[in-house]
Amino acid sequence: MTSSPRSRPIEFEARGILESLGLYTLRFSGTKSPVNLVGICEGEVVLVKVRRERLPPGDIRDVNARFSRDLDMLRRIGGPRCCKKELWIFSRREGFRFFEVFPGGLMEIQRAIPSIPTERGR
Repeated sequence: MTSSPRSRPIEFEARGILESLGLYTLRFSGTKSPVNLVGICEGEVVLVKVRRERLPPGDIRDVNARFSRDLDMLRRIGGPRCCKKELWIFSRREGFRFFEVFPGGLMEIQRAIPSIPTERGR
């Protein structure tokens, strides 16, 4: 598997978002990894699973149904309270939508996304 920006453009956009939030980022490749990205800064760890979909996700019930496997994998990861688990879903129509994953549920969160240069234009 290659790790060039062209091979996973949405993951690299997500990495840029994490970095713009002041987090150091690590990328994990491979289909068996429960997360694609980890963002770390003092007192905060964010584990992110990134998904690209043609159709935008609907409401919370739809996200729970469509991504139940990913959500279960994220929930199985332990960690301290400062460790957040998030599912980021990208669709062309809506861009990124962000969801924080809890042991018993899911909550959509808002993120202020600064302008980030992308590889899609190339």
